[in-house]
Amino acid sequence: MNLSKDKTLDLVTRCGEGDEAALKLFFESYSEDIYNFPMKIFHLSEDDAGDFFLYAFERLKTGARFSSFKGKSSFRTWFYSVLRNMLIDWQRTKRELKMTNLGKVNKEGKEYATIEDEPDLRPDLVEEAQELTKHFHQVLGDIGVEKRVIFKLSYIYYLNLDEGEIQFLVEKTNLSVEDLKKKILGLRSELSKREEENIRMEDKITSLYLNILELKEKQTATVKKAPLLPQEIDKTSQALKKKYEQRKKLLEKRKKGHFLARTPYREVADLLGITEGNVSVTLLRLIEKIQKKLKFSELSE
Repeated sequence: MNLSKDKTLDLVTRCGEGDEAALKLFFESYSEDIYNFPMKIFHLSEDDAGDFFLYAFERLKTGARFSSFKGKSSFRTWFYSVLRNMLIDWQRTKRELKMTNLGKVNKEGKEYATIEDEPDLRPDLVEEAQELTKHFHQVLGDIGVEKRVIFKLSYIYYLNLDEGEIQFLVEKTNLSVEDLKKKILGLRSELSKREEENIRMEDKITSLYLNILELKEKQTATVKKAPLLPQEIDKTSQALKKKYEQRKKLLEKRKKGHFLARTPYREVADLLGITEGNVSVTLLRLIEKIQKKLKFSELSE
């Protein structure tokens, strides 16, 4: 069941508010997407897809996760990103439950559970991320408005322009505020398509990781059952080597920032009436400056 963009946005907003009728309609509309996601993206079995559906349903049924959707990208792009993260968590949980003993034995030889004593690290990680985000915006705010606008336009898919920056652009481009907004929305719409491709690449990294785990477990299980023939050993080793190399190349691309939905230099240059080289050099210097300031902050804490 496909909903129009406006209906989807309204539905998601109501889901984020905990509206039971909206949540019911959402699951009627997207339950098939949730169920098919593990099979389509990660090539998992139907049994796994069924288990994951229950896992995802439990985490979506309150509607709390929907409040993070701001409409910057298409809903499906955002939703697939949420499902991907859930699937990774679900796989990790499955693996930890399979491999980790949650009990300990006391002096009397009696086993007792320790899971209640394990600290929940998520609040600390969330706080750390919020603090880093706050400091990033402080560092960005200290940069001159022209260079700051170049940076924000280059990453306009992720960043918002404040009133002072909008006024600067209005004066620089001679566009009306309304025309400027249309231009920005047009850029974000184009960049959302790139972000979908980035998400597919992220999915591929995760899929390769899960494939590697599966091959290793299969290799270990086969060795335990019966001795492997040389050609079987070579076949599995080659498959593992190929997966490792594919994942390594993708990780290197991600490290270099290739998975970011960055505005083409030409678009920024045309809007500001400067050269592409000017945009490229300014952006490079700003990134170095921001990185240094953020690292300096971490070292001084």
